[in-house]
Amino acid sequence: MAIRPLPGYPCGNEKGGIDWIGDIDGPTSYNNTATFATSGQQLNAIDLGLGGFELVDAPSLSSDGLNEVLVVLGAAIAGTTGLSPSPPAGQSAPAEPTCVLHWYTGIRGIVGSTPSEVANGTNLSAKSVRLRISAV
Repeated sequence: MAIRPLPGYPCGNEKGGIDWIGDIDGPTSYNNTATFATSGQQLNAIDLGLGGFELVDAPSLSSDGLNEVLVVLGAAIAGTTGLSPSPPAGQSAPAEPTCVLHWYTGIRGIVGSTPSEVANGTNLSAKSVRLRISAV
């Protein structure tokens, strides 16, 4: 998986954290176990030189415009999530060490498009997705 930050990123932000914007290539063999909690492409904050993710957003379609990506912050393809259960009232959530990218064929909101998660074993390495990340 290639990781390509845009020029000027990562950079500090006004709150003392780190902003990162760049492109992440899809995997050579997509992991779809037919169970949402254990499917997807895991991204580790440490792989980007970051301590933890505060926010990971995929604001655009894949580089070829054919796939939409859903990000689950705090998840791992082992089926774990750092966001469940939520932190107690009055406490902030921790920065998460991982997130999972779920790649979909079809795009929500397009008439005639029925999104479904990419099939197991699909090679997505020729595609990338732009991510906007706030981190520590």
